[in-house]
Amino acid sequence: MDPLRFAIFQFGPRLGDAPANVERIAAAGGAASADVLVTPELSLTGYDLGDRAVHLGVPVRKGEAIPGCDRLAASKAVIIAGLAELGDDDVTYNALVALKDGIVQHKHRKVYLPTYGMFDEGRFWGRGRHIEPWSYEGWRLGLLVCEDFWHPGLVYALSQRNIQILVVAAAAPGRGLRGAADSRGTGRFASSDAWTRIARATAQLYGIHVVLANRVGVEGGVTFAGGSVAVAPDGTLLAEAGNEEAELRFEVSRSDLRRARRPFVHARDDDAGLVVRALMDRPAETPA
Repeated sequence: MDPLRFAIFQFGPRLGDAPANVERIAAAGGAASADVLVTPELSLTGYDLGDRAVHLGVPVRKGEAIPGCDRLAASKAVIIAGLAELGDDDVTYNALVALKDGIVQHKHRKVYLPTYGMFDEGRFWGRGRHIEPWSYEGWRLGLLVCEDFWHPGLVYALSQRNIQILVVAAAAPGRGLRGAADSRGTGRFASSDAWTRIARATAQLYGIHVVLANRVGVEGGVTFAGGSVAVAPDGTLLAEAGNEEAELRFEVSRSDLRRARRPFVHARDDDAGLVVRALMDRPAETPA
């Protein structure tokens, strides 16, 4: 399928109310008109679950439906959504899933669980141990969750598996209000600039599309920043949101991939084996 029509649904999920969040996602405009609808981290449950995460966890198995998500089966789009997954090991994971006709096509468990500053994720979630690309309609996609995006090794590993689109679902707080509105009349947090810079650099370094969906709203006294973006493989912005609820619509195409990759041969010349050997041979050192 080329081009592939995307939508980002930037919204504030209701904490602990999966039925209400399912309904909002199902009713989003992109669910009816896009090929892929991307929602933020833990979009089905809300972020600040704490001890409730274990009680809200549901099984997630490829080729099966997710309990309580029947309403999403009516969507024309593949829906990428975040939830609390109850693993077969009875550990609860912060997971991102891709659903088509309500059936799980792919999932990614959040690898890096921030436990610093306002974050305390290591207390409540199990850590993901694998990253795998996902193929859909001839496209190769990689999925990451929030903090994962700040660890370049994960993107590098996915790029070595020939992904063409990186999808990131986040629940990033807002810091440093700018005060002034952007050209669309909506404000942006200063902290959103860091996410946009990383998204643009990642897109251009690897010659891939980057789709970043961040949430908005307030939970537990924390205001989430929004600032969702879509970036073309040459680093240009395809779409950008402010700090309010919004839907972004855009297309990704193989012609953009070819045009961005033609002047550069980074992927062709990269030596993953050298990197692996350097990591394996490094001495046991204490980070600075």
